[in-house]
Amino acid sequence: MNNLLLRLRYSNDPEADTFYEWEGSIFAFIPGEAPKKVFHCVGMNVGKADIKDNKIIATSRELTYYLDPKTHEKLTHWDNPWTGERLPVVHIANDPVQMALPTFVPLDVRNNPFSNTTKLMIEIPLFYPNPLADDPKFAPYDPSKMYQAGELFTFTCPTAQVQDDQASIDHAEVHWTRVSHFSPFMKMGEKQGYLVYHCTGHKLPKRSTYKDLISPILRNEIENRVRVYSHAPDTYDTNAKNVSSWTYFKEHFDQYKNEPETEWPPTVGN
Repeated sequence: MNNLLLRLRYSNDPEADTFYEWEGSIFAFIPGEAPKKVFHCVGMNVGKADIKDNKIIATSRELTYYLDPKTHEKLTHWDNPWTGERLPVVHIANDPVQMALPTFVPLDVRNNPFSNTTKLMIEIPLFYPNPLADDPKFAPYDPSKMYQAGELFTFTCPTAQVQDDQASIDHAEVHWTRVSHFSPFMKMGEKQGYLVYHCTGHKLPKRSTYKDLISPILRNEIENRVRVYSHAPDTYDTNAKNVSSWTYFKEHFDQYKNEPETEWPPTVGN
């Protein structure tokens, strides 16, 4: 199936912004303890992609907000139940998130003839040097030498759109599970354990804008505080490095440490 990943994740139009939105729970798993729901979350990604030199060239921006697990309100601070510390919450604000992939990426495709839907599985194991490991001042936040995680996606789409090589995939729902270290802002130090993000979401219809996002938190944040996330970057920037929660924390650590009342992410414009 031609350019299936491009049609699923982005659009046939290289200038079009494609929005995905998700919501779910975040659990902490610690050996010898019952799993604990520490956060609710909402998030979005806006991206665009083109085909150049037989590669999918994609660029995007993404947000995920850590919310109170009961009220689902945006958190500015979090009371760590294991250490007793009150900590600023650094929400996920990754800009840019880019990739260059072969035009044909084999996906695990599973058809359901009873519902006329197809499931597309993408499993991304991650294991690379921890960006915080090169400086001992980050040891209380994440002392691991290596970053180890897994990003696990199941997309559900109409089978007819999947099988039509010329059609964009306009209707897609996604189940996303992420297993990772504790986020650095949680200041868990050498505490053994990990986080599990369990979320569901969907692709917004073509020509959608941030105003079509379901979450009022996301709409409000983009409208009033981080307007740059209303659209994808104009182009793939070969000189830009991908931003992750760990590199973002490292870059903004001085502000996190010295200005504990900062509301994250700080306001940014267009």
